[in-house]
Amino acid sequence: MKQVKILDLKFDIHISAGYVYGQAQTPDEVYEMIREADRMLYQSKGNVRNQISGGPSRYN
Repeated sequence: MKQVKILDLKFDIHISAGYVYGQAQTPDEVYEMIREADRMLYQSKGNVRNQISGGPSRYN
């Protein structure tokens, strides 16, 4: 968690992200990579948050 001050207000910032990388050859593979990245995002959120999860796609 990171606390950010904007003007006179303080905000707690939480960031979770998911990613995959690779080289899709078809539109279906692009959509599958997006779904993989989405699964990685939810994995990050399930692991205490404030994490980034990801790695190579199966289309790497």
